[in-house]
Amino acid sequence: MQMQGDLDISMVLSAFFLRNIGLWITDYPTEERRNKIMIIYTIWNSIFATIVITRDLYFTVLYKGDILYVITNILTVTMGLIKICIIMNHKEEFMKLIVYMQQHFWNVKYDFREKEILDNCKKTCTFFVCSVTVMGTCAILAYLTTPLIANIGKNKSERAFPFNMWMNLPLSVSPYYEMIFIVQTISTYYVSVSYFCFDNVFCILAIHLAGQFRILRYRFAKLCDMERRMKENDMESSLTKHVHVFYEKLKTCIRHHQTLITFCDRLENVYTMLIFGQVLVFSVLICLFAYQGLLAGAPPARRSIFIFLLVGSIALLFMFTYSCDGVIEHSEKVAIGAYSALWTIMPMNKSGKMLRNDLIMVIERSRRVCCLTANKFFPVSLETYTTILSTAVSYFTLLRNRVEDNIVN
Repeated sequence: MQMQGDLDISMVLSAFFLRNIGLWITDYPTEERRNKIMIIYTIWNSIFATIVITRDLYFTVLYKGDILYVITNILTVTMGLIKICIIMNHKEEFMKLIVYMQQHFWNVKYDFREKEILDNCKKTCTFFVCSVTVMGTCAILAYLTTPLIANIGKNKSERAFPFNMWMNLPLSVSPYYEMIFIVQTISTYYVSVSYFCFDNVFCILAIHLAGQFRILRYRFAKLCDMERRMKENDMESSLTKHVHVFYEKLKTCIRHHQTLITFCDRLENVYTMLIFGQVLVFSVLICLFAYQGLLAGAPPARRSIFIFLLVGSIALLFMFTYSCDGVIEHSEKVAIGAYSALWTIMPMNKSGKMLRNDLIMVIERSRRVCCLTANKFFPVSLETYTTILSTAVSYFTLLRNRVEDNIVN
């Protein structure tokens, strides 16, 4: 299915990467077959990368190598594989969320203020998605250029790979070296794309959901708009005449509110396990990235890998916690819009009383905020971001002190 309307850069980038891994909307059987082939190829590359890194961990422990470096790599690769498995388990619902957003969030007629809110959401998504994508791309390039820089001045028998193969074969000799290097490059690309592209889509979905709550709040606030009615001489008769029109508009807003709550529940169902995994692992990953990039006595090329990963992980963590926090904030503020609906000037006839009672129900429901949780354990917000960073700093301090103690002893 082709996305219609004025697409922002964030969705263009996300669609590009999703097509590459075989998880995009299709219209024709040939596209569906291509997607199946691509998703199989993506999973194969992720499994291949996981096996290579696991073997690297085994031999690194056996020969007492740089264990922290390998642990950092295996956590990163494993997270990419886990993410794609979770999304594949909810593939149909994942696609429906994207289609629903395109049909009901974008291809809808808005007034100037509502269009302004939508454009603001697109700008925010573009900033976050571009930032994370650039950092991810830089990390891929750093992984691939590090062995090339290390190979300068060495014999062909000593050439290094992006990831150690640990095989008693002449892999460093041409053409086997070039073949293995290309295979590892492709695997690195697919693992990296699997690592950040689903988070980019989550950011787009969550930020636009928060934007729809802002639009709904605005519609509630202007529900009983009397700008046109004020020109009439008999205000009381005018209100009596049009109160049923306001009540019909209120019912439309309530239906919109219900669909947004349902959309939030569907988004929660798809992403809750993925969010939970990231919350658990991110503090450790940020700690290891910071140590490898700032303190480890590694060559500058290798340290650049983890500097990009560190900045990218902090940006990605802020991106999805900010998105979740926006859903909480703006779903609660719908109550403010409902209270601002000029209900006090409505007549106390049947329609006027029903309008007041339904506005009270909207306010009460809005107090039960919509939120996205980490596997139902706790809601994710910007407070989660500060907690994870604080934990990562604590881990970093402990790791640095432990390494310094080992050096002294």
